[in-house]
Amino acid sequence: MPATFTPLARIQTGGGEVLKALRSDEPGFTGLGEAYFSKVNPGSVRAWKLHTEMTVNMVVPVGHMRVVVADGVDEHGDPADATFSVYDLGPDHDYGRLTIEPGTWYGFQGGADGGMVCNLADRLHDPGEGRARDIDDFDWSW
Repeated sequence: MPATFTPLARIQTGGGEVLKALRSDEPGFTGLGEAYFSKVNPGSVRAWKLHTEMTVNMVVPVGHMRVVVADGVDEHGDPADATFSVYDLGPDHDYGRLTIEPGTWYGFQGGADGGMVCNLADRLHDPGEGRARDIDDFDWSW
């Protein structure tokens, strides 16, 4: 399966809320290379991306992000063959972790108020490891 959604715990405390992200004993944890945050403006689209080696563990602790995963297309495949899975992530939507396996095309769009993505990646960022395609290469309307 190219992407797996895992619901995450939300713990109410007297002064706010604790939003869990990833434990080393959970499925989807394949190591930690780095964790980073990407702020996405309202309506802004970042698509299409594919990592050849990195496992992405995406959590949206702030705002809303629509994540679209293109199934059935490998690194060199024809995007016309894609089927799509859609995930609406964020604390006021489906709060969870989206694990995206290497070799999977995906993109995301900031919700009405934008959002922040945390990627708990299993390896350090390497600009030569990822691939990108134009937003219009896939038959998906953002």
